[in-house]
Order: sequence, then C-alpha cells, then structure tokens
Amino acid sequence: MLIGLQNVTFEFGARVIVEDATWHIQPYERIGLIGYNGTGKSTLLKLMVGGFQASAGTVERSRTTTIGYLHQDLLSFDTNDSIVQVAMTAFERVLELEKEIEILGKELEKTGDEKTLHEYSDKLHELEILDGYNIHHKSEEVLQGLGFSNEDLHRPYREFSGG
Repeated sequence: MLIGLQNVTFEFGARVIVEDATWHIQPYERIGLIGYNGTGKSTLLKLMVGGFQASAGTVERSRTTTIGYLHQDLLSFDTNDSIVQVAMTAFERVLELEKEIEILGKELEKTGDEKTLHEYSDKLHELEILDGYNIHHKSEEVLQGLGFSNEDLHRPYREFSGG
C-alpha cells in the first residue's frame, strides 16, 4: 500500500465532511476523484498529504511514499513560468533541497569546511532518496499524459484556461 485512510472521519466545525472512510491506494494504481463541488474531494487530498488531521481514524503511508500536490488555488496563479515549472512546484521539498545544495556548494568552494561537506553530502543523499533528479522528466510525463503537447510544456502558465 502506498497510502490509505482507515476509518477516517473529518469534521469542519459541526459539519461532517468525511465519515468513517476506508480507502487504500496500491502501487501503480491510477485514481480519479470525482464529485460535486463541496463534497470533500480536496479535503480527502489534504488529509492524505497531511494538510488536515482526521477527527477519527488514521491516515497510513508507506515509508517510501512521497506525495506531490498542486493546490487548486493555482487556477488564479498569474505567472510567466512554463506549465512544467508550475507543475514542478508539487515537488516542494526537492526544490528546497536544490536551493540548499546550491548554497552549500558555493560555500564549500570558498571554505572547504568539513562540516559543510557533510551537510552537502546529506542533502545530496536526501535528494537522491526523493528521486529528485527526475522531477523535470516526471512532471513532463504527467503533463503529457494529461494531453499537453511538447510545445505546450514550455508555454507560460497564464496562457492556459482553468479547465
């Protein structure tokens, strides 16, 4: 199992959004989440990524599972970044690591400090564990799977409609 909900209930104030839900996603499964506006689709996703805590039940994740999540408020995102660059924001930790590695690399060139070298090596190892070297390719692959052409991938995000 990659991720699952076990008897999860989530309440927002007095309103029950999700009640006693049990759902598991196995490796290589492709899942579509369909429902009317306001029925809890985003809430389920936020429970799975840790954005919300369940009122009851548990959210289970394998130790090797990492989750990339693009928030729906990106529909109002106004940027000239390409659609690939925007999609890659789902890999927030990997992008942070890349910046940290770049800074540590520059510091290491100047000082040659052993502590900095260890920190640099640790960050490189974490990047490798997160499969961070492949996020660009993965982002392109997912977007192409959604029907975007190779030419679309490099167009500014703001040129696309919300749909």
